[in-house]
Amino acid sequence: MKIIRRIFINILLFNSISFASNSPQLYHQQVEKLAYNQFDQITCVVEAGSLQINSVKIFIRFEEGDLFNEYSMVNDKGVYAFRIIPEMARSDSFYYFITAEFSDYSIVAYPADNPKENPIVVPVVEPRRVAKKIAVKKVEKIYCDLGRNIEKVRSVTIYTRYEKKGRYSSAPMALSGGRFQYKVLPPSKKNRILFYYIVIKYMDHTLLSYPSNDFDNNPDYRVLQGRRM
Repeated sequence: MKIIRRIFINILLFNSISFASNSPQLYHQQVEKLAYNQFDQITCVVEAGSLQINSVKIFIRFEEGDLFNEYSMVNDKGVYAFRIIPEMARSDSFYYFITAEFSDYSIVAYPADNPKENPIVVPVVEPRRVAKKIAVKKVEKIYCDLGRNIEKVRSVTIYTRYEKKGRYSSAPMALSGGRFQYKVLPPSKKNRILFYYIVIKYMDHTLLSYPSNDFDNNPDYRVLQGRRM
């Protein structure tokens, strides 16, 4: 989908250069869906005509009826972009519209017709993930042992859910005794089976996930289970 977006933006840039007019325009390809707990990006191209661009902004809300939050979009070689962090896509839907203000203080928007009342609505979906499955009654703690590479690690986050369906909840794994650990909830009717995966973020902002072949092939890395007594 990101490749298609980039092709679309390049076409718009070409058209805006080739067929520029005095009338300001805002070009945008609507986002079809967002992935829960993942990074994404919203982009647009603005053609100012004979004017100058004062600002390009995106307005976001997460629930119907909420107030919109305003954010500036960043100009990257003619493409205005806004990065969506995982915390921004935690509800079932994501609402947004985009505005561009020009030097004469005129404004164009996408959608063009009353965007505040008719924003773009994007479904937020749970991507399929490879996860580990354990019986809660047998496991009290999950340990992530990174051995001598621990100094290169910025954070370790575990994503869990206690049902076959639904969304994963994130929680930081606490560092204790040279290992990162997570305490599993006590067993109950709702907490019988735990599905989980772990994401390791390094100081250089690269990521590694467990389970994965890259994790398994590193001899210093282990995920261990502390049994319930």
